[in-house]
Amino acid sequence: MHSRWLRYPISRLQIVRYKSSTRVCPLLPFRREDWLVDAKSIKHPPQAGGQCDRRSVHLKLAELAKNNIDAKFQSTLERAIRGLQGQALRSETPAEQPMRKEAWARLQDELVQQLQSYRPQESYRMTVADVLQPKHISTLLPQLLHVDGLTQQQWEGILEVPEAQKVMKLRHILDTHFKLLYHEEVLPKRVGSLSFSKRTLDISNPAEWFPEARKLRRTIVVHLGPTNSGKTYHALEKLKKCDRGYYAGPLRLLAREIYDRFQKDNIRCNLLTGEEVINDLDTLGNRAGLTSGTVEMVPLNQYFDMVVLDEIQMLADEQRGWAWTNALLGVQASELHLCGEPSVLPFIQRLVAMTGDKLVINEYQRLGKLEVESKPLPERFHGLKKGDCLVSFSKRKTLDLKLQIERAKKCKVAVIYGSLPPETRVHQATMFNRGEADILVASDAIGMGLNLSIKRVIFTSAMKWNGAELIPLTDSQTKQIAGRAGRYKVAGESDDAAGGSVGKVTALDMETLEMIQNSMKAPVKYIPSAVLWPPDRILAQILTKYPPGMKITTLLEHFDRDIKSNPDSLFILPNIESRIEVMNLIEGMDGLSLEDMMTLSNAPLRDLPIPKKAFINFCETVAKKETRSIFDFKIPLNFLNAKAVTDEDLKLDLYEELHHVLTLYMWLQIRYPDYFVDLESVKSLKHHCEYIIFEKLKFLKRNPYKKS
Repeated sequence: MHSRWLRYPISRLQIVRYKSSTRVCPLLPFRREDWLVDAKSIKHPPQAGGQCDRRSVHLKLAELAKNNIDAKFQSTLERAIRGLQGQALRSETPAEQPMRKEAWARLQDELVQQLQSYRPQESYRMTVADVLQPKHISTLLPQLLHVDGLTQQQWEGILEVPEAQKVMKLRHILDTHFKLLYHEEVLPKRVGSLSFSKRTLDISNPAEWFPEARKLRRTIVVHLGPTNSGKTYHALEKLKKCDRGYYAGPLRLLAREIYDRFQKDNIRCNLLTGEEVINDLDTLGNRAGLTSGTVEMVPLNQYFDMVVLDEIQMLADEQRGWAWTNALLGVQASELHLCGEPSVLPFIQRLVAMTGDKLVINEYQRLGKLEVESKPLPERFHGLKKGDCLVSFSKRKTLDLKLQIERAKKCKVAVIYGSLPPETRVHQATMFNRGEADILVASDAIGMGLNLSIKRVIFTSAMKWNGAELIPLTDSQTKQIAGRAGRYKVAGESDDAAGGSVGKVTALDMETLEMIQNSMKAPVKYIPSAVLWPPDRILAQILTKYPPGMKITTLLEHFDRDIKSNPDSLFILPNIESRIEVMNLIEGMDGLSLEDMMTLSNAPLRDLPIPKKAFINFCETVAKKETRSIFDFKIPLNFLNAKAVTDEDLKLDLYEELHHVLTLYMWLQIRYPDYFVDLESVKSLKHHCEYIIFEKLKFLKRNPYKKS
């Protein structure tokens, strides 16, 4: 036996000194003093108000006398405590270390006191809920002694291991009670002494959030140019030759397009988006080295030879810009290729100076000409020609235009707008590109992500609703939408094939045309800063410094206000309203961990009745750790039948909402595969929903969104 366990003779008393008095506690009746981990002195900081000043507390246990706790139990418990101690005392930050030590000391004190007052005749009924999340420290010893009160199958479910041994069960009980003490007692007391400046996050150098990427001296290659300049084509051509690479696009339909293009060219490639994962496996089960996916899904913990970040100017987007910024800072790759507008160059140069990477700049010109016409569209709709695209900025207006043009011109019109499922947008684009539809009416959703054979872009307005008011289109938005005019080039097509085409731009009225002309002539406005949001692991570290019981939404708002009050010239924070709205739906649910809430707050939830109700039910499934299929939820799936196509009482928006529910389920299934099952049924329902939406658009007779 190691000598450190025998430093104190069995006859010694445990002495606890108070400022006002001294109390002598008799030794506890145990056979051995060495079973409790670490007999060294534990010092507690003095407390104000005449509280206990523990200058030297030696936790030790002597021999078991009259109680019935056997030696085998002692030995197993000793192993459990030893196994947990290192983990319990491990801290992420220096500020956390003393708090963890205090919580560990309190756990030891509590166990000693409960053993001292233990009575064998006392009964305790063990439940799974109490074991998962104890509500009071007094259940520590009862749970340890009644560890066999749960079945082996229940323990294996709790511990998520095939064979749960008793020492693992005891360690789990000790761990949950340690966390209870840490979060409910130690943190609330200590956190008040932390200045707010130590709780918040320094965003002056977020490059340090990604230490593995900082170990590399990456080569940053920027491909800058307008729409239809071939900038992404050059990056993709190099990506095809890599062993390990990732294409990160702004939209899942664009990620799918690149995936399909690589597969068609016999280049092995995986697909990774928030809602869909396809692994290209060889005969030995190895994944392909190349992946096409969305920017939010870029694995920052993997090494790549090359990564392509498309539409890099999106790092300034107030909603999603953080995904581009974090990927730019955190990707572990020899080469990082950035494709986008020239407006981003000065920012990239400043960022590279921060990260120490090497910068290479490639600039491109538009492959075909782009002409802005001097007069608006003549004869209104009668002046439309095959290959024209009218751009509107609302779903209602888009469908209005479709119906008006079909009546006036007796032609087929395809439509594309943001809330349409991506798959339906692709079908509509394909109809237009093949000539099956003569005219396209679209929202600004055509600005990126779809290859379209548009001869002329016609703006119906130069104003856009931002959710609160009508505002003019930015010069960048105008140029990107107008740039879609001209012969399109599919991913992987050569530059020469796309050259020589002339795209034209006009408007329905002269006032709008003049605004478009001014925007097209405007000089480049450079992006001054990027939107930044800390990764969940960084944010969780900050949130643990606040008192338990505070609402996470309150903490996020506090954190957001504090950072904005000290803005940095290079980075700004995103609009977190949508994240807070999601948090408000789930924050009161018992059983959701901080990690769960941070994950769920990133869900792509739209503010619509059916999806919001379904999402709450989905989150309750996570909280309760249940396994369910899509048919276990109260979702009106009965409307997914063929009769719906011609039933005008069943509106388009119903099917758009149902489709969103199904994609939400798929998003959650990727993150919680044990809780959300039967993915094949969901995919089948989703495809059926897409068919109904497609057919409803084809046979549309009146605008379902227009007030009667």
